[in-house]
Amino acid sequence: MIDWSDLRFVLAVARAGSALRAAQALNLNQTTVMRRIAQLEAGIGATLFERKQSGYHPTPLGERIAAVAARIEQDVNALESAISAERRQVSGSVRLTTSEALASHLVAPLLPVFRKQQPGILIELLAEDRRLDLARGEADIALRTGSRPDSAGIVVRRLPDVAWSVYCSRSYADEYGAPDSADALDGHAILAVDGALANRPAAMFLIRAAPNSKVSARSNSLANLVSALKAGLGIAMLPCLIGDTEPGLVRCLPPIKDVGSEMWMIVRQDVKSAPHVRAFADFLAAKIQTMRAQLAGETQPNSPA
Repeated sequence: MIDWSDLRFVLAVARAGSALRAAQALNLNQTTVMRRIAQLEAGIGATLFERKQSGYHPTPLGERIAAVAARIEQDVNALESAISAERRQVSGSVRLTTSEALASHLVAPLLPVFRKQQPGILIELLAEDRRLDLARGEADIALRTGSRPDSAGIVVRRLPDVAWSVYCSRSYADEYGAPDSADALDGHAILAVDGALANRPAAMFLIRAAPNSKVSARSNSLANLVSALKAGLGIAMLPCLIGDTEPGLVRCLPPIKDVGSEMWMIVRQDVKSAPHVRAFADFLAAKIQTMRAQLAGETQPNSPA
């Protein structure tokens, strides 16, 4: 029987051409190398090396054994690399909270890409307009629009701003015409917003621009606002990221200046250095940076014409 560990001595001597240099490569003493070679030769009943003054020269059988040993070495190295990579694989769960609108139009489409890169990380997507308290551990990461968060126990990262504009449905544009300037907004039926949305600059812009317009419906969420728009109930302000990608909606005006929303990534201070949290935070921030043109409303939208 061949002791597999002896094969590395054959390979080392065949490569080095001497027992001394092989011993140095193996970090052993020369006597040990010579003894292991002699034991293997005795065990198989054949000579593996010709001992000459110029060094050790493998016999044909010695060359065959050295070639087999080299293949085994490659396989072992590949296995060790795979085991090392497996140990380095990041794992864990990350709770991300964001609005329903950002969850469906921004985050969710990116999750399959992240899943392929980091299959060991589970993303728990908490999509709701209620703002969870990261400092109290209700989530690990938050993606939010609005002013800079200033709570204790968090780390914030500024992301590209989100532009807003005026939208209506294709059917509304066909029946009533789509406003083509800020001055043309007044007189159109408008969809108003309640709750936190009512304090957004975009919502206040539409109220100021259309003081004589009638409110045809109210909504406290962007998801409901989109539904009301698609039903043809009037015009409304939407983030371009949403309005430009919703089938059946058309953008009436270019992005409105000075009403965009700042976007922030918020990470809990006590988990920001955890490998799985950092991996997802860095991934999400990098992907959102590549979407700057879409967020700014610079991509080609559906037009009323």
